[in-house]
Amino acid sequence: MVQGVYFRQEVLRQPASSDNIMILLTGATGFIGGLVLKELSKKNVRIRCLVRKTVDSKNPNISYVTGDVLDPESLVKATQGVDTVYYFIHMMGKQKEQEKFDILDRRAITSMVKACKINGVKRIIHLTGMSDPREKLSHHLASRKEVEEIIRSSGINYTIFRASVIIGRGGAAFEILDTAVRRVPIIPVFNWANTRVQPIFIGDVIRYLVECLDKKETLNKCYDIGCSEVFTYEELMREYARELGYNRIFIHIPGSWHWLSSLVLGKMSSVNSNVVYWLIESLGNNMVCEANDLKKIFGFEPISFGESISLIIENN
Repeated sequence: MVQGVYFRQEVLRQPASSDNIMILLTGATGFIGGLVLKELSKKNVRIRCLVRKTVDSKNPNISYVTGDVLDPESLVKATQGVDTVYYFIHMMGKQKEQEKFDILDRRAITSMVKACKINGVKRIIHLTGMSDPREKLSHHLASRKEVEEIIRSSGINYTIFRASVIIGRGGAAFEILDTAVRRVPIIPVFNWANTRVQPIFIGDVIRYLVECLDKKETLNKCYDIGCSEVFTYEELMREYARELGYNRIFIHIPGSWHWLSSLVLGKMSSVNSNVVYWLIESLGNNMVCEANDLKKIFGFEPISFGESISLIIENN
């Protein structure tokens, strides 16, 4: 089920598309994919969703095909007649041996690229994590970067968006932030306190992903996306507490304490403790946007962190 998320009014318009193209949407039942499906359904496009179990559709423009990203033959079948693939697959937290999620991610995207080439898919649209190339990346971000590089070197046209913390109900990073601030009166701050991030509201992420479909100038481009504000993680938590009206005490503790933090937050939140661990490990990596021309192309700027929280609070 898609979690509640709330868009600014202008995002709710129904943009027209001149071409009745076929889209393959992966991750259609997930956080990002489900919201993209909702917005794409307002356009004049046919959408084929890759799922593991058969689903009936009441919308004539939406169909479902059973398959698995680790099954190359099913991907060849799924990509037949497809113009554009939305690729929202991340294996982290989806298997027992967590240390192997990067291997599975590599297999999945490699199989998808091969299937796309077989069937002449024209474009891959992908959302990934932001990272600083000057830093040693966490296990999670290194895997995300590898997937991005496989897409970029595939010879298939692409549009890639990179985000740091996505602010919206149902997103793992936001749910961890929300749990820590709401449920922990005295919040321990570890060695990630001064890591810098540039958050973005989920509505703006979905808008970029959907509207880029009709913007040829985004072909073969990668974009960092975020609001205009840059926070340290400690500042982000303090600002969120302030927006909620909570008085929280922050104490600094040396070290990372990844496993303990993931164990505690995994039990308190709806996020799998293994996923919490890999996300906490990534807190040591800065995620700040490089300059781009997105405002010129899309005609809008992402809303502020405070506005994001206000929208979420209003609609809870």
